[in-house]
Amino acid sequence: MEKSYSKRIALIGYMGAGKSHIGRQLAMALDLPFFDLDEVIGQLSGCTLTDLMRRKGEIVFREFEQKALHMVLKKDAYVLACGGGTPAYYNNMDALLEKAHVVYLDCSIKVLESRLLPEKDTRPLLESIPEDEVGTFIAKHLFERRPYYERAHQTIKGDELVVDELVSALPIQD
Repeated sequence: MEKSYSKRIALIGYMGAGKSHIGRQLAMALDLPFFDLDEVIGQLSGCTLTDLMRRKGEIVFREFEQKALHMVLKKDAYVLACGGGTPAYYNNMDALLEKAHVVYLDCSIKVLESRLLPEKDTRPLLESIPEDEVGTFIAKHLFERRPYYERAHQTIKGDELVVDELVSALPIQD
């Protein structure tokens, strides 16, 4: 018998794919609680993600991320916006696939670059990358992470995604 994930939805994809933006709207449309994993990590660590990455480094950040993820996955109902790297570390992708309906918001490099360049200085992974190298950086990261992203239960093109389209594409069960 197939599991029902109707009340547990996790959005994955590269930073800038729209996971948080779409996730909030999706949660409202489905009348489900919304969790942004970055915000949960901030609450657990007691500092901003930028401060956590700068002061403690990526390993400590990923440890907080795993704890935050498992806290949310224990809940009965949610729309969860994961961090761009969440599926690629520890057993996070296996846990996501076990506990939620995982949707990969697949965006083109061109769209990701256009969304990320204006906020480059607020993204710890991008702030030291020269503007003319951001597209190459994104392409390299996507190449590394795509095998994790592609394990999602469902892939939806996220370049011009509208929440109503996502809602109608989900295998919602009452």
